[in-house]
Amino acid sequence: MSEKLQRDPDEVPLAIARTARNRWRPSMIWIVPLVAALAGSWVGVRAYLDQGPVITIGFTDAEGLEPGKTKVRYKSVDVGLVSRVTFTPDHHSVQVTVELEKGAEPFLVSDTKFWVVRPRLGAAGVSGLGTLLSGAYIAADLGTSKSPARTFVGLTTPPVVTEAMKGTAYVLHADDLGSLDVGSPAYFKHIQVGQVSSVSLDPDGHGITLGLFVNNPYDQFVTDDTRFWHASGVDVAVGTDGFRVETQSLSTILAGGIALEAPPGSTAQARAPQGSEFHLAPDHSTAVKSPDRVVENYVLNFDESLRGLSLGAIVDFRGVEIGEVTGIKVEYEAKTEKFLFPVFINIYPERVRSRYLEGGARPDQQAHVLMTRMIEKGLRAQLRTASLLTGKLYIAIDFYPDAAKVAARPELTPMPLPTTPGNLEELQSTVVRIAHKLDQLPLDRIGTHLDAVLSNASTALVDVDRLTRNIDTQVAPEMRSAFAQASTTLKQTGRFIGPDALLQNDLRSTLRSIGHAADSVRILADYLDKHPESFARGKVKEP
Repeated sequence: MSEKLQRDPDEVPLAIARTARNRWRPSMIWIVPLVAALAGSWVGVRAYLDQGPVITIGFTDAEGLEPGKTKVRYKSVDVGLVSRVTFTPDHHSVQVTVELEKGAEPFLVSDTKFWVVRPRLGAAGVSGLGTLLSGAYIAADLGTSKSPARTFVGLTTPPVVTEAMKGTAYVLHADDLGSLDVGSPAYFKHIQVGQVSSVSLDPDGHGITLGLFVNNPYDQFVTDDTRFWHASGVDVAVGTDGFRVETQSLSTILAGGIALEAPPGSTAQARAPQGSEFHLAPDHSTAVKSPDRVVENYVLNFDESLRGLSLGAIVDFRGVEIGEVTGIKVEYEAKTEKFLFPVFINIYPERVRSRYLEGGARPDQQAHVLMTRMIEKGLRAQLRTASLLTGKLYIAIDFYPDAAKVAARPELTPMPLPTTPGNLEELQSTVVRIAHKLDQLPLDRIGTHLDAVLSNASTALVDVDRLTRNIDTQVAPEMRSAFAQASTTLKQTGRFIGPDALLQNDLRSTLRSIGHAADSVRILADYLDKHPESFARGKVKEP
């Protein structure tokens, strides 16, 4: 060892090779981020595996919709969440991106419906009150189509009929909507059995098409013969029969509705199939009428006022309604330089059941041939007043044998029917004639003579007054004196003929003597009747 220490300092030491040790050693601090990375990866993979389909729904506005908060619900179960709300390229509406839950693939069909649930007041009542606290949400109704879809158009109002509801849908055609709306109720015997599901205007603009959904089991009462009519509010009509007020229930007064029933005598029992079409009548009386399959058109030319005659006015034949007014016009006839008022009417011959067999065929010219014969027998049309209260007119058809002869013209279309002045026109003519006769009376001379008569009567009244005063001043005192003398005379006479008067006593004695004499004469008569021989021999003494 001492040798090593005493070595020459200029001597270079020899290098000895050794294996180097690894300086990096794992630290516990790296375990935390590694675990976090693994957990994040797992969450991401799990989120990707659990992610449902993404759809886009278009709405007119985004009121109440918030990304990350607004949910999509089906039967009150959450099936999705709104993730984004943006404008459409034209900025006319909004697009709502919704992330559905995994397993929501059945919603990805073309007829699936989406709408925003908010508090609403409609014909069906108040809905969506629960959203006042929880906020609006998007409701879904599962479709049945087989066509897949990822883009949908949201409904502006909740649908009345959902896929879960049981019943049958029908189609109604009406001339006017009235007070009906989507959600308006339908009544059968005053029981709500359904509601209006849709309303649309016909392509030609001449009518309204309504969808009606009747709930099960009430749809079994809808047959091919069922009639439908407006039961909206209070139906007040002023017609030829006066005022008429009809209503179904208090709810229809507020929200309107539709009523349905089978007509009297209906035998149909089979339920009408899905999608059957019916006519919606304006009122009950129109709905229950038998359908008129045969219609004959005629025209009536009047030259009198038509005030009070309206479209739909009845055509009456001796109390039976056989038609209605369909048109009223004004025409100028150049030949006669007069104005005519043509009235077009429809006559339904099937209402006169003696003419044709039920359902039997009718030749086209048979009606004109029959009408020609009726015109030859005096058939005429006349305007008549149905009600003095309303002033409404109707057309009466009847036979007037004394009417002037008119040639029928069946070759014209529509065939004209001859007319006769109405009862109102006749009344006006009579009043005019009476007024004309009154105008011809010598009223001036009559007035002069009447003045003279009144003057003479006044003079006579003066004379009567003078005579009355003379009677009071001259005759009356004399009459009072005469009455006093007569009273005195009556008193004196009473003393003579009184019960205790001497004259009365003498008169009673005389009457008694006359009575005794009459008894003697009666005895004598009896004796002579028994002994007539006593006239000759005298009275015979009794043995």
